[in-house]
Amino acid sequence: MLGIISEIWNFLLIVSPWLLLGLFIAGLIHSFIGESFIKEHLGGSGFIPVLKVTLFGIPLPVCSCSIIPIAAGLRKDGASKAATMSFLISTPTTGVDSIFITYGMLGGVFAVARPLAALIGGILIGVIVYLTEKNNQTRLIVEHKKHPHLSLWDRIKSTFVYGFSVLPQDLSKTLLLGIAVGGALSALLPTDFASEYLSNPLIAYPLMIVVSVPIYICAVGSVPIAAALLMKGLIPGAALAFMIAGPATNTITMGFVGKKLGKKVFVIYLVSIIIIAVGGGLIMDIFLPAWSGHELMQRHDETSVFLKIISTVLLLAIMGYSLFSKQKIIKDVDMEYRFYVPDMTCKHCQMTIENSLKKLPGIENVVISLTDKTVSVDGEVDPNTIIKQIEGVGYTVEKR
Repeated sequence: MLGIISEIWNFLLIVSPWLLLGLFIAGLIHSFIGESFIKEHLGGSGFIPVLKVTLFGIPLPVCSCSIIPIAAGLRKDGASKAATMSFLISTPTTGVDSIFITYGMLGGVFAVARPLAALIGGILIGVIVYLTEKNNQTRLIVEHKKHPHLSLWDRIKSTFVYGFSVLPQDLSKTLLLGIAVGGALSALLPTDFASEYLSNPLIAYPLMIVVSVPIYICAVGSVPIAAALLMKGLIPGAALAFMIAGPATNTITMGFVGKKLGKKVFVIYLVSIIIIAVGGGLIMDIFLPAWSGHELMQRHDETSVFLKIISTVLLLAIMGYSLFSKQKIIKDVDMEYRFYVPDMTCKHCQMTIENSLKKLPGIENVVISLTDKTVSVDGEVDPNTIIKQIEGVGYTVEKR
């Protein structure tokens, strides 16, 4: 037990400075660029939107569950199936927060390889979908309204609120779970056993794909687990495959793709992720055959111990507040309508649905419970209109 606790603490020391920096930059992107900008500029068909949506998607700190409403909005706002699929592949695979934490724990090679794989993967799947669905590419004509101007001070406040309050509510559980699992693996996994089996590509690659594809793990949370396996002898390419396939997909995302974009696109999506993950890993192993995972992790500058400790304390305080702070409870017993939204899983989902509903005329109050996955609405509005509005941003909804 002491060994597990020690490894968990070591992981926290390594990851904290880089994650705090990543959260701050994520807040800047949200406040000064925003998802609305992306939706407004990335619609249309052809190859150029595929390239643009991939480039814009890579730095966004969006996980594989909260990517769904953004992808649904892109599709609704005129993006082709090809561009939508490029966004679904490239965005959750990496982000500014995960790039920094990857560098902090795994070194510069992985920090470069991961977004590069996201870029190549996003473009590749976009081209494949575009060529196979060329006759089915439809574009909606959407007139975007200009967004309200925010002062510099408001944007700065929004940066800190989003980066250090909203994002941690989504990331904290997954990150802590990833660090705990990584610490346990590092302390308990026998080195001889791991070196014998995890260093064998015929075992390591299939194992990483089978484990990573169906489960939900964010780009940040996958890093500590990969780090622990690397230290025990996992070949670097298989670790990269895990960090690509895990964040890029899960059962919820696969259900969305199959339902909204069709079975053919779903098959292309799943096969492409596996090919990109395994292919990217094999390329890393071919070009770096003499380096073990442990050596790659050591080939970057060390952060000072003082900064690590201060950052760890601050990060734990932020995550502790996001997990255990008592939120203001608003009773919904007197609300006129109540809906069940089964695929609403994170704070980003809540914000998306709430902001969407508040645009409807007649809406007086919206109360959302992530725990119960319910949306309660009060006001003079038709319930079918509410259902269509929630479905329009990518969610399944049932009236209660």
